[in-house]
Amino acid sequence: MLYHLMNKISTHFGKLLFVLTIFVVLVFQGYWIYISFQNKKEEILERTRSEMIQLLVNNMLNEPILKQKLSKKNKSNKKEKIEVFISEPTKTMVNESFKQQNTAFYRDEKLDVLLYISMKSTLKKMLNKDAEITILYEGKKIKRIYPKNAKTEDKNTTAHVNSLLGLNTTYRIHIENMKSLVISEIKETIIFSVLYVLLFLVTIFILFKSLIFNQKLLKNKEIFTRNMTHELKIPISTILIAAEGLEKHDIINQPENAKKYAGMIQRAGRQLSQLVESILQHARSDHNTEKLLLTSINLAHLLEDVKENLSGIIHKKEAKISITNIDQNIHVKGNYEQLTQVFSNLIDNSLKYSANSPLVLISAEKTGNNVLIRIKDNGLGIPEKYTEDIFSPYFRIVNDDTHDIKGFGLGLSFVRKSLMNQGASIKIIRQKTEGTTMEIKIATDE
Repeated sequence: MLYHLMNKISTHFGKLLFVLTIFVVLVFQGYWIYISFQNKKEEILERTRSEMIQLLVNNMLNEPILKQKLSKKNKSNKKEKIEVFISEPTKTMVNESFKQQNTAFYRDEKLDVLLYISMKSTLKKMLNKDAEITILYEGKKIKRIYPKNAKTEDKNTTAHVNSLLGLNTTYRIHIENMKSLVISEIKETIIFSVLYVLLFLVTIFILFKSLIFNQKLLKNKEIFTRNMTHELKIPISTILIAAEGLEKHDIINQPENAKKYAGMIQRAGRQLSQLVESILQHARSDHNTEKLLLTSINLAHLLEDVKENLSGIIHKKEAKISITNIDQNIHVKGNYEQLTQVFSNLIDNSLKYSANSPLVLISAEKTGNNVLIRIKDNGLGIPEKYTEDIFSPYFRIVNDDTHDIKGFGLGLSFVRKSLMNQGASIKIIRQKTEGTTMEIKIATDE
């Protein structure tokens, strides 16, 4: 009970659940990358601000006047506080910057240059990539930007840092290539997320294809079981009726009745044999792992043999099979028995799905190393939407014109698989007029 309920749910809501699952996973992964991006961005800005504070403090400590004031207060206390607040690598870097500039103290625009040079170097070491930055100074009555004439925005900019030069004077740093810096920092996260999404989508695709295939297979098997039951009932009923007649009648004194019932049994047995053979053909094509033995086959002789094998059906249907424009010297590379069954199936289909006086035209022409064989009939034709489905196992077109036609829907499935095993292919050529044209492409052996 539970199995049938789950199967019903998967059948009706499977596609919707797959789409919903994909949407949720994509949204989650996108949100995860967004949060990672924002967190890393804030981290870079905070670290930049921290390094800027240390640079500004180092700059002030190198000012002689401030040094004197600090020494008068408490030399020991000064040293202790400075050592705690300022890291040794920062001191070394700033001192090197001072040596390069041949000065110990920067004020006003000179401090902007110092911050610019020092912070670019610091950020490159910190991020392993060049950072494009802009120094923003804001005083009581003046605002400066370095490099001059640079355009900045409020986003991707650190918080204000007191410049220690006076009240209400602050510095900020704007990182122009923030996006590329953050992406380079979280590239592992992005790569992992992308690979995860790709793996997930491939898995979902496989599961979705499996779901569709299973649904189609269940439906086709149901159709096959129904058709098989219907097809087998007729010959079995015929055999039972004939056996009952033989049992009731005096077959010794009535030889004509015995002959009639024997003929009924023979025809029913032949029909059963054909049904079993069609099923076995499909089973063999599905499970045969051995490589077919391909030999050189005279195409014209092969088609004549097939025509002869179907002579009984051709005569009964009052059909005409015309083999035209086929060079008697054309040889194809294939398996004789398999090709015989292939052409028998195709011609038999043309006869079954044709109205009165069926006409089947078979032609062939060489194109390079291949031979194109066309089988054209004047039958009911195949709707364009079914041109691929008809090669699927158990599939049958059911409408007012074809519901009485016998078969399991295995013939064309066997034809395609058999031709593929022989390195050949088959397709339907769309016709503007009635009927169907099948085109087989097979290698020559010349």
